[in-house]
Amino acid sequence: MKIDKSLLFGVLIGMALGLVLAAETMHLASDRTCPGNICLGASEIVPVSDKGYFPKVHEALLNAKKSIHIAAFELKYYSNYKNSSENTIIDDIISAHERGVDVKIVLDQYSAQDNATNAYFYLKKKGVPVRYDSDKTTTHAKLVIIDGKVVVLGSTNFSYTSLELNNEVDVVLFSEEAARYFEQYFQKLWAG
Repeated sequence: MKIDKSLLFGVLIGMALGLVLAAETMHLASDRTCPGNICLGASEIVPVSDKGYFPKVHEALLNAKKSIHIAAFELKYYSNYKNSSENTIIDDIISAHERGVDVKIVLDQYSAQDNATNAYFYLKKKGVPVRYDSDKTTTHAKLVIIDGKVVVLGSTNFSYTSLELNNEVDVVLFSEEAARYFEQYFQKLWAG
């Protein structure tokens, strides 16, 4: 029986987020509110869907001071669409690298199949540390960790289809604890 990896990933993310939300919600004070967001003690979860992803990630990348670590299935750059959301994110990453932010990116080998829109070579040319994962595994993650305190994860790829057309769900976690966990995960991917 063949299992659809995208469906499995979606189910696992949903289950993980459900468990986190359930556990954290249980110890919230009953009178605490956080308009528009879900506050969790010293943490905050901001749900994001569809086209809401770009403005949140764009803002977070622009405000990065120390580090941006990304693990992604694909990262696209469209040379014919300089002002697209996808290219703006790539430009944000390059700008952060140029201002001294520690930027590291791990991409799945799948990205190497499409040299026309693959951001890998563009980022390399700009000096951004980027590498492919092992060809023995699939990095289907969509993970951004910023400054050890902001984590963005969910279903959105860094591509036109994902940012402009698809139905996507993500969360932005403002949590040093979550950032530590995902930073350890990222470092294992980076080490290969």
